Amino acid sequence: MKTNYTMLEATTKQEAIISICDVMAENPIWLNKCTSDIFALINNLHTTRKKTHWLNQLTFSQVRDLFIEIKTEYYNFKDKTEWNF
Repeated sequence: MKTNYTMLEATTKQEAIISICDVMAENPIWLNKCTSDIFALINNLHTTRKKTHWLNQLTFSQVRDLFIEIKTEYYNFKDKTEWNF
């Protein structure tokens, strides 16, 4: 299964929050591989506004760890799908 979705890069907390909210709005299949408690909490909020509010309440390291978790699954999915011809 291929996807045309491209996850946004981030170097600051605000960029990471935007990227996280963007990927959650897109809701690609590989997002099901993310299993952290923070991911489950944020993903169950129904609006981007609520997600952004909760993410802003987290520390930088918590947002960074969530971004890394999502980004890792994104690259794992890309690696697996790019080699299937």
